[in-house]
Amino acid sequence: MSSAPDSLIKVVKQSIDLLGRAAAKAPVRLAYFALLTLVTTWPLLSSAGSLNTYRDSHPLVQYEESARQTLLQFGEAPLWDPYYCGGLDGLGTPQSRFVSPTFLITLIFGTLRAEPLIAFVMILIGLEGAFRYARSRGSTNLGAALGSPVFALSGIFAVAPALGWYNFFGFELVPWAVLGVRWAMRGRGVGVVLAAGALAWIVGFGGTYSAPMAALWCAFEVVEFAIAKRKNLGRLKIALPMAVLTGVLALELAAIRLWPVVETLRMAPRIIGGSPGTMPEIILRMLLGRIHPDNAGDFRPAGTFLVGGFAAIAVGAGLARKKSIPLILAASFWMWLAAGYAANVSAFAALKELPLYSTLRYPERFLILFALAVSAIAALGISRLQVYARNRKVGGVALAVAVAAMLANLGPLVVNHWAATNGRPMGPPPPTLSQDFHQARGTRWALAYYGPMSRGCLSCYDAYPVPQSPLLRGDLKAEEYLEDATAGTVTRTKWTPNHIELTVHLERPARLRINQNWHPGWRTSVGTIASEKGLLAVELPAGDHALTLRFLPRAAVGGALATLAALAVLGWLLAFTRRTGHMPGASKMALLSVVPIVPVVLAFALMHEPPLPKTDLRTPNGEDIVVDAPPKDARILHTKFAAGMTLEAARLSSAKPAAESALTIELDWKADAQVEPGMGVFVHLVPTSGEDLRADHVMLSDVLEIEKAPPGKILRDIGEITIPFDAGGKQWTVWAGLWRVRKNGKRVSIEDNGSAAVVDDRVQIGTFYVP
Repeated sequence: MSSAPDSLIKVVKQSIDLLGRAAAKAPVRLAYFALLTLVTTWPLLSSAGSLNTYRDSHPLVQYEESARQTLLQFGEAPLWDPYYCGGLDGLGTPQSRFVSPTFLITLIFGTLRAEPLIAFVMILIGLEGAFRYARSRGSTNLGAALGSPVFALSGIFAVAPALGWYNFFGFELVPWAVLGVRWAMRGRGVGVVLAAGALAWIVGFGGTYSAPMAALWCAFEVVEFAIAKRKNLGRLKIALPMAVLTGVLALELAAIRLWPVVETLRMAPRIIGGSPGTMPEIILRMLLGRIHPDNAGDFRPAGTFLVGGFAAIAVGAGLARKKSIPLILAASFWMWLAAGYAANVSAFAALKELPLYSTLRYPERFLILFALAVSAIAALGISRLQVYARNRKVGGVALAVAVAAMLANLGPLVVNHWAATNGRPMGPPPPTLSQDFHQARGTRWALAYYGPMSRGCLSCYDAYPVPQSPLLRGDLKAEEYLEDATAGTVTRTKWTPNHIELTVHLERPARLRINQNWHPGWRTSVGTIASEKGLLAVELPAGDHALTLRFLPRAAVGGALATLAALAVLGWLLAFTRRTGHMPGASKMALLSVVPIVPVVLAFALMHEPPLPKTDLRTPNGEDIVVDAPPKDARILHTKFAAGMTLEAARLSSAKPAAESALTIELDWKADAQVEPGMGVFVHLVPTSGEDLRADHVMLSDVLEIEKAPPGKILRDIGEITIPFDAGGKQWTVWAGLWRVRKNGKRVSIEDNGSAAVVDDRVQIGTFYVP
């Protein structure tokens, strides 16, 4: 007769076996994942329709709502977004996410109601993707089902909707992309389709991190396979062309999004500086802590990348498996990258030397990939314990404890989501007002309210320096007007985001101004498109004109056709492999990869666009940046830095600025013939008490890169900073200097003080008092 403990162990093992059999059945598993996702996102779903008023949420909501309204209200493709910054290329805006299947949810339910539904769908996709990836690594069904929440419910997916960062849900597609690469390397055509589709979806979902980071893991899979099969040249001759085909088709499938984004970043390069680092104790708090939002909706590091401490038993068991070695190497590499510049030897610094990764700012986001590796290792750990449990009583106990711990780990993950969601500052949905479109000066912190009122917001800030014309105005009676008002009349007859129709009567040739930003994709039926300091304008002859302006950029047309061609290629490839059971030959694969390029070539041949204008080297107030001498009232310094730059002079706009007023700071530099690249300017405003203010920047007057500055001339570097409301009664000292912002982050040493006071390689450029 068996003892009570033996009977209990037997029951537990039978229960665990039952769970494993249930996990093997896709309908049962998906039902479980859906229930888990529902519980996790319930606070989000219950507040559907309300507006997250957190500052970052506003532009991201506006991008999605603008695309929705352009399609539904005006019946046009969402190409131009006139509601922000004076007008943006919608497809080329890196953070817009409407080029994604989830946009259908937005169209059906509305932007605000769709957001929690999108979170639900993407988490469910992530759970199944992590499950299938773990299975491809050799995990059992039970191990994969228990391990997948470690990734798909990790802290970033709790933080993302709370901050409005819904494009971070693109990371839920990473396991599908790398799974597709694994299949493709093994000669399966469906892997090419899966990887290319997942990567293109990630690109279409927006953001500047998910696609480059997913590509990095895909590259890891290719390298791992090549090393494992290095002695089998026959396998490599099949696998490597498949990897290349997958990458090429992914780029071509994403062309509708990639081409406009590349064009946007050519017009306004995203230069990221700083030397961010994450110390080990901070990383531990991120991975094991719990989210605690403050009253403003911001988050401390704790819990923001939570994987959960209860997973430690399964992870520990997984670490002992040979199959886990590649995953351990991957996890170690992602952790090394996540440390950023805090690591003694920074892999992140080396990665940023590559063009695709030079715009990454926050290294800790590599913990998202770390979470995927940990989830797969935990799955392998459960699998290992299942084997031990077959013939060993101790193994059965260990398995039961590990399974219980993995189920318990769901608690902190779910609670983390609830805490982040409940910490959001929420408000009612924006009211809708039907009226003619006009630009308003506005405030970007309330951006989501402007589009529904048919107003554009000229207060502008995004993840890249939007090229915004200084001639944009928020006080015009008519958005289309003549530069010389006496030359004739202009009447608007039709307006949509991509299409403006005007009736123009001119007594003489004149320039028509449209109160939106210029872009090479604008076209006119009469006259010639011009850029007037970045403002959209048309040179018109005398006479009566029925003028039509259309936004139809070459990148959108050519990119869309390339994407459609790539879809056709992938469909043919899938059908071919299912019919024949093998991939086409090398010559056919090469031809397949070329087909989507044809529309790109045709677009360049048939659609003419003007070249991008040269950067207008002017300060924010419209004056020349490059001059022969500093302003007469500037304080002469003659401070020479070691990297080929001299701070010749400086000035402050006021010695007694009022609280909440704007203080203008001017630094007048001179460059030698040879200037060290990668530098930026730091400006510290230090009060007699309280916190410092910073006005650090990479480009002089936000326009000119230091290493591209003409030597021997005065380079006027002008910026504004708002004096805080609580700055009164304090004396402030302003310090400035140079630092290696795109390298090691260290300050550039000063070789000659000149006439300035210098402390710690920074120059005192002036003082002011706030009454």
